[in-house]
Amino acid sequence: MASRHVTFDEQPEAGPSSSFPCHASAQISATDAGPSISAGPSIHPDRLALSGLPISNNEVKKPKNKSEAQKNREKKKLKKRRKLEQAKKAAAPKTGKKEWKPDPVLEALKRSTANPNPKDDADGDVSLEQNGRSIGEDETGVEAEKESEKEKRRREKREKREKRERKERRRQEREQEKEQEDEGRNGMDGLDVGDVPMDQGQNEGGDDEDDANEDAEQEESVAQDTGEKEDSPPPLEAFPLPRAAPAPAPEILAKQGLPSGLEDARFIDQSLRLGLDELKILPTKTILNEKDIDEGNLDVPQREGEGEVQVQVHKLSERMRGKLRDNGINDFFAVQAAILPHLLSLRLIPWPYDVLNDYLISAPTGSGKTLAYAIPIIEILSKRITTRLRALIVLPTRDLVGQVRDTLEMLAKGTGLTIGSVTGQNSFAQEQAQLIADMETPLLGGSSKLDILIATPGRLMDHLTSTPNFTLQHLRFLIIDEADRLLNQSFQNWLSSVLSYINPPDPPRSLPEGFQYQPWDKVAPAWAEGLGLVKRDQEWQEPLPVTCQKLLFSATLTRDPQKVASLSLTSPKYYIVQSSSTPNVIHNIGEQFSFPSSLSEKMLILPSEVKLLNLIHLLYHPQFTVDNCLIFTKSVENSERLVKMLEFFGDAFIGGGKKLAVRGYTGELKGNERKRILSDFTEGKINLLVCSDLIARGMDLPSVSNVISYDIPLDMRKYVHRVGRTARAGREGTAWTLVEKQEALHFKSMMNTAGHLKSIKKIKVKEDDLVDYKESYEIALKRLKEYYGRDT
Repeated sequence: MASRHVTFDEQPEAGPSSSFPCHASAQISATDAGPSISAGPSIHPDRLALSGLPISNNEVKKPKNKSEAQKNREKKKLKKRRKLEQAKKAAAPKTGKKEWKPDPVLEALKRSTANPNPKDDADGDVSLEQNGRSIGEDETGVEAEKESEKEKRRREKREKREKRERKERRRQEREQEKEQEDEGRNGMDGLDVGDVPMDQGQNEGGDDEDDANEDAEQEESVAQDTGEKEDSPPPLEAFPLPRAAPAPAPEILAKQGLPSGLEDARFIDQSLRLGLDELKILPTKTILNEKDIDEGNLDVPQREGEGEVQVQVHKLSERMRGKLRDNGINDFFAVQAAILPHLLSLRLIPWPYDVLNDYLISAPTGSGKTLAYAIPIIEILSKRITTRLRALIVLPTRDLVGQVRDTLEMLAKGTGLTIGSVTGQNSFAQEQAQLIADMETPLLGGSSKLDILIATPGRLMDHLTSTPNFTLQHLRFLIIDEADRLLNQSFQNWLSSVLSYINPPDPPRSLPEGFQYQPWDKVAPAWAEGLGLVKRDQEWQEPLPVTCQKLLFSATLTRDPQKVASLSLTSPKYYIVQSSSTPNVIHNIGEQFSFPSSLSEKMLILPSEVKLLNLIHLLYHPQFTVDNCLIFTKSVENSERLVKMLEFFGDAFIGGGKKLAVRGYTGELKGNERKRILSDFTEGKINLLVCSDLIARGMDLPSVSNVISYDIPLDMRKYVHRVGRTARAGREGTAWTLVEKQEALHFKSMMNTAGHLKSIKKIKVKEDDLVDYKESYEIALKRLKEYYGRDT
């Protein structure tokens, strides 16, 4: 075993380190040949240089003096290096433990002293100069390593980029190989095992480590050279990612929550017209021919004995056609042409196997809904022998009651039918005398002077609860006009009460003690069991059905299942009259509104302070020719003030040469006065009618050519009924809406939701066009303040 000893001499020699207090000289002697092993303390080469000892016949060279510029450059490099090291440490993850780094000097000394191939003693001696040189080289290498940090980072980035590119290439190659395997899987059986492509899982697993790509390539090449090829299992298929379920079709979603029968609604083109002589009455619908009639087959064969007889298709009676022609009606509108063939085929007293459907009809305002139910009622009830209350028509307003009564009386002349109305305008006793023939004798079947009754809900409820012998058991038709409004109003829960008076008592009740049944007391067959007159407790005896059919008409048909269910409809049929441009889809029902095709709609968006001036401009400027006009306001008070303002302006304005007669029409007026005002307006004695929404429903005023909404409607339904006062029965009409700037967003949003905003044309009025009216406007405004005695 070789050993080395270091000896220190006490005698100093002259040299660069003579200023030190003690000097040492060293001699290194080696004994025993063998591998070099460090046996003493390590000596820094600088110390050896300072001591001046010779190292392997070579002395350490004196360091050169550096210039100031070199020193500055080294300082800058050192400072830059320190900053880079600090930044690198700051960016490194904080592990909480310091990483151990070996001392480069000790490592260099170990490498220099470890000699695996020993030589002779002279050759095995390691001089201090060589050790010093190796140590100095290591220090220089450390500095070079630190200086090449940038290049190292660049190299790492370049390697990562190349690694990603190799991954992508291999992935594409695997996909191509997989496609080739799928195409030629049948031909792969005869190939050698060595031709099987490399396992996908191994490639993917190797991509996660730093040098896995090169290792995989080496393993593959080794396997090919040695011929060691093994079968690999097929790669696992990737688990599919979760995906949202496909959304159902809009048509299916639109049918959800709809009332029964509405999904099969029949759409009628608004432009449909049918001549009086072209109308064909369908055969009466029974359980045998119901399907054929619904499919539109008019020639429905019916069996008689062994042969078949062709049913003759009837037409409207000659008397009814004459009445219609006398009143200027030569064609049927769409709603009439669609519903009349079904209603005119009904019998006065249905047979046991007749199919009795209820009907819901949605049609634009002014489309002829009143005639659609008035004609079949008159035609069917004209065959009656005994007077019974067989038709009940419920309307929301008194004015509408009067208008419908006039239409029915015009059609019923010469038939002997009796028509009456109860609205509360007359005393209760007068109305009872009009309704009931015998109020003294208690009668199970009731007593009636009328065949057709037209009523408002509130007054109808009063008579049902307080008028003796007033009954609805013989009712054949229940007509609810303006159904959307009536269904939204309670009126003492009138609808459920009316339906309870139509249906017989359940369970049956017994006759009161001492009651004497009169021979002329006629009870409806369906009510005989409920009143205790007959018993149908046998299994083969079926209860007789109620023969009352319900007809609902409205311009805005509801799609609320709860409201429709409250009507207790029987096999309902839906008819929807709309423009041909509107899609025939179910989701439009109750949300899309139909307007007459001859209606022109316009709006003015303006500041509130010039709103009245713009109204005056529309009324007096010859460009617009607004005459025979209805002006709608939001309240009775606003109507009265607007009437006074227009009257005062008409007195003060002298530049137009046009005098307009203005009157107000509100619910506070008495019935006779309102009737007289409407008559004067129809005859042209009144040019402007300022009213609230009272007149907005159902009223038919043929002379109306313009409608102005001075105050915007609160909802879309009120807008539909307002503009529906004009452009009725195919006539031309214009609807104007004055929209204040703060109301524009609400109004446009309401129209856009209904899909109707594009149909309204925007009109702009210049400020210069209003100058001619300002002087008269100021005079009228001053008089209005004096009239009301306060600022307005």
